[in-house]
Amino acid sequence: MNQPALPQPLLTCAGQTLPYRLVRSPRRRTIGLKIDEQGLTVFAPPNLPGAQLETLIQTRAAWIRTKWTECCQKSALRVVPREGALLPYLGRTVRLSLDSGPTHLEGEVLYLNPGRGDITVALQRWYQAQALPFFLPRVAHYAGQLGVPLPAVALSNARRRWGSCHARGMIRLNWRLLKASLAEMDYVIAHEVAHLRHMNHGPTFRETLQCLYPNHAEAHRTLRERGFLYHAF
Repeated sequence: MNQPALPQPLLTCAGQTLPYRLVRSPRRRTIGLKIDEQGLTVFAPPNLPGAQLETLIQTRAAWIRTKWTECCQKSALRVVPREGALLPYLGRTVRLSLDSGPTHLEGEVLYLNPGRGDITVALQRWYQAQALPFFLPRVAHYAGQLGVPLPAVALSNARRRWGSCHARGMIRLNWRLLKASLAEMDYVIAHEVAHLRHMNHGPTFRETLQCLYPNHAEAHRTLRERGFLYHAF
């Protein structure tokens, strides 16, 4: 049996039609919509009529339009690693200059030698090399405030989490935090250090975090708003 086709795209962004795809699954009982930079994805039960899909999309058109516009704006803001690109680094921007000499940061310019390799990979390696030496003293600071031993610290490459604390006492921090401001970075570090005492998000954890980093709510909000920029590469 042929599946009913999804209605024609409803939106345009910068003169381009909003792409979409339909994903049917026997495990679904309701319709779900997802908007990202790839377009609109509709998740639906296998036998749902196309007319119902069209009705739902029409009723959610304003929401779809808003979310698609946000995705387009975020995509435009994301940094593409290339000569002259402005890179986020510790709450400021540094200019990328491709160079044949040793990779180093001089003032507000990062001289990067990718060799024959990929620029993005070389840039990621540079950030990763700087991250742990920068994170460790800050972890030590908050561990000292809390009165706990300095935990083992490792880097994370997670796509969705900025940090984690394991029951065995190891903290993992996303190397991309090096692109964030010190306030955002310290919020994440203080959050994970607080977990050394409380492996939950209950009232005692929140009290501990408040003592360690009183401005955690504002820093958390900023990280949520700007985090997509740090994940650009």
